Amino acid sequence: MTLPPRVDQVTAYLAARGWRVSGRWRNASVWSQSEFEVLVPPADTIADAAPRLRELVQCVADAEGRSPQAIWLDMTTPDFDIVSYRTQDHSSTFTLPMGAGLLVAVQDLIAISARESLGDNRTTLQGRPPEAVRLLLERSLLSLSQETVGLDIRLPFDNDPAPLGRRTALRVMHSSMAVLQAARSTDEDAFQHVLQQGISEAVCTALAGLAGPDHTAAFELGFRWSHLAPLDDTTVQFPGEAGALILARSRNADPAPSGTGVVEGLVTSLSDDESGDRWRIKVRGILTVNDSESERRRQLVAVRLANDADYASALAAHRDGRIVRASGALTRTRRTSEITSTAKGFAAIDQPEP
Repeated sequence: MTLPPRVDQVTAYLAARGWRVSGRWRNASVWSQSEFEVLVPPADTIADAAPRLRELVQCVADAEGRSPQAIWLDMTTPDFDIVSYRTQDHSSTFTLPMGAGLLVAVQDLIAISARESLGDNRTTLQGRPPEAVRLLLERSLLSLSQETVGLDIRLPFDNDPAPLGRRTALRVMHSSMAVLQAARSTDEDAFQHVLQQGISEAVCTALAGLAGPDHTAAFELGFRWSHLAPLDDTTVQFPGEAGALILARSRNADPAPSGTGVVEGLVTSLSDDESGDRWRIKVRGILTVNDSESERRRQLVAVRLANDADYASALAAHRDGRIVRASGALTRTRRTSEITSTAKGFAAIDQPEP
């Protein structure tokens, strides 16, 4: 630990974590939670502010059952969301191969999830990442857990309407939940459904990599949110057999892209989860595959739109009963077809073209 947290950082942290002001003592404020009390100095400039704050951090750590180092870091980095990795192994260290593999898997998971949050649907990390993803990785912080064996990845929470760091953390959380549910499912098409949600095989491979070199280690991913915009903390627990199942089943289920597709028809449903899967609609109409007239047939097609403006246009078309046209990369399984629309690949039209 270096410089102590500022008084304003301490009070913001305490308020966000459920502590309440219960009194005053010599101009300092007393904050309480359960049987614990801490004394917050009135200002950073008083002579004994630093030792008081160090004592405060130790007491908060005791109250929350965490290490003083973790509390200190959380208080001094309030504008970060935290994605944490914890192994269920009771040893106090990683082997070198496991540690190296974990770092690769963690970076892949964050980078690919950030790309997917931007609508970049490439399923590998080949080539230079988009500038926004590169900047996100450079600004993210990696630290070793002081409580048990694990890693903490801090993603910057910017003062933007939809900060990429928050969107990436939410994407990792929702993808982890969906992949774990598919791994536990007895439905042979479960992973096809996962991939149809836009969760790539590369994300599944990264999650499997967190289970160690042999993909058999139990682990958990935790999600704690900046108290500048708090959400409920969440933990996703992967049992020991999950890693190998994820790796095997996602590879077998990967639906290779089927080229390009164009669908014209009526919008039958819309969904937009602002914390997860964005801008999805379903269109019942004529699907044309790879410009082939021979493959034109009427069916229900899922469409992932490129942006909020296209989603608003789809909503209006659904309300007015207008026909729409969506074009883009086509992915197909035995049960479903999905078009990932480009930025200019969606429009509402009065009548379908002949």
